[in-house]
Amino acid sequence: MRAIIAPNEDPKLVYQACVNSIRDKDLRDRLNILTDDICISAEDYKQKAIAKQLYTILPNNCKNEEIALGQVTKEELINVYTTHMVGSAKPARQAYYDLLLSRALSGKCPFCGFGQVWTLDHYLPKTTYPQLSVVPSNLVPSCRDCNTGKSTFIATTQDNQSLHPYFDHRIITNEQWLFAKVIQTLPVTIQFYVKAPINWDESSKARVHAHFKDYKLELRYSLEASDQLGCLRDTLSQYKNLLGVEAVKQHLLIESKTHLRKHTNSWQTAMFQALAVSDWYCNGGFQ
Repeated sequence: MRAIIAPNEDPKLVYQACVNSIRDKDLRDRLNILTDDICISAEDYKQKAIAKQLYTILPNNCKNEEIALGQVTKEELINVYTTHMVGSAKPARQAYYDLLLSRALSGKCPFCGFGQVWTLDHYLPKTTYPQLSVVPSNLVPSCRDCNTGKSTFIATTQDNQSLHPYFDHRIITNEQWLFAKVIQTLPVTIQFYVKAPINWDESSKARVHAHFKDYKLELRYSLEASDQLGCLRDTLSQYKNLLGVEAVKQHLLIESKTHLRKHTNSWQTAMFQALAVSDWYCNGGFQ
């Protein structure tokens, strides 16, 4: 999980760039009438995101062919994004690229911290919140697994909101909440879990658990760890044979501190911490 800088693109300019590329004059006019409504929705979204209250924005459960806002159907609003922002030949494609490429550190997905960014994820789904389809602060760089594999559940309370990379920097980066433990199997297994700091408020504690569950991070992190452990085996065997068990432990401790300084809540930080304190692993559990 990684925190990233919130976009500074003007929602009005992004929306107008999308709408102005529409050839159908009737549709373009109907969408232009909604410009103020979209800007109001964008500002409301920003304020509620800062206050951790995005769950209070009511979903729009009308059908695609039904009017969602003004004289515009839900499908027409959604297509402002899918056709006129994502479309490769459209003027608003530049805003799409800017959001996709300039926000994610090293091209890594902020929701999981390791997947390669390939797309923009609507934090509040465009199918349920069509008025937010092209609002920049609702569009987060994401890997395919996080975008398509996350839970479709829509939060109805503050506690079950997953973390927002743009607005939850304190929770994501200030203190460690992602940990792991060594399971003594051959080959070794790493099990990841959430343990929020005891001084946190109950809502923040619940939210990190919700994020861990929604993005299926326990399994996904374990799979990443399995691959890394295979690479570690030969290195640690040489440390043990040449310098002894204490050298193995010190190497793992150095790795854990290095990853901790870079990303407090990464699967690598949690994994190396768990390995370093496992006497079984350091004494040859890696072989």
